[in-house]
Amino acid sequence: MSGDQVQVVLVQGVVQVPVLLVLVAGLILVAARRDRLSRLARGLAVAGCGVLLIGVLANVAWLASIPTLLRAGQSAAEFGVISAAVALVLNLCQAVGLGLLIGGVLTGGIRPPVAAGQPVAMR
Repeated sequence: MSGDQVQVVLVQGVVQVPVLLVLVAGLILVAARRDRLSRLARGLAVAGCGVLLIGVLANVAWLASIPTLLRAGQSAAEFGVISAAVALVLNLCQAVGLGLLIGGVLTGGIRPPVAAGQPVAMR
């Protein structure tokens, strides 16, 4: 990795920290509320957070590769096409992740609390 790439990764890493923290916290909260969420709601929420995490990391990787592409002599038109393709993939990743999270919320996944001593029915 060149110095430019390291700098971009560090800067973007710092910029993306709030998003990464929220997604990791979401995964932790879903795991902590395992007893209150249906299997479907949990699965959708975990998948949504996972897809969004992958998207954030892919975005950082893309931004780190830009200096290399520019040094490689890419024309503005070529770089524009590559950039548009990457943006499309990253936006699809974000749309899928958000859709999965919304699906998890809308599945009616919250179960009422169970009183101590009562059997728990798994869905």
